[in-house]
Amino acid sequence: MTVRSGTPIAVRQLSLVPSGRPVTIELDAPVARPSGEWICTYRIGGLGRARAGRVIGADGLQALLLAVGAVRRELDSFGGRLTWDGEPGELGLPEFVPEFLGGAFRRRVEAMVRTETEREVRRLEQCVAPQGARRP
Repeated sequence: MTVRSGTPIAVRQLSLVPSGRPVTIELDAPVARPSGEWICTYRIGGLGRARAGRVIGADGLQALLLAVGAVRRELDSFGGRLTWDGEPGELGLPEFVPEFLGGAFRRRVEAMVRTETEREVRRLEQCVAPQGARRP
């Protein structure tokens, strides 16, 4: 697949652990095709061979979200050898719930994420609260 290089609308700089060597992700603006589909191209540099791809979405936003997911999958094989914020393996690229499984499934998974997020916030608050202190 040949991917044309465009002007990126989003760039993320990752680091290879432990060397700190930069790895760059670039996402281009989605482009409408005459067929009505939207194409979003991406590039990943700094990991040896250049990686590039494109995804097709029903609209520009879907194409952009699918490109983020494609980049995440491309980087999965590097596991904890990459970082965005210093924590090995943390890329700051969310895992999206597949749309093809339907809205009920998506809502159920999103509710689980909210529940687990709230549980973790409470746990962290208890860790930093002084002994005997109560939250208002």
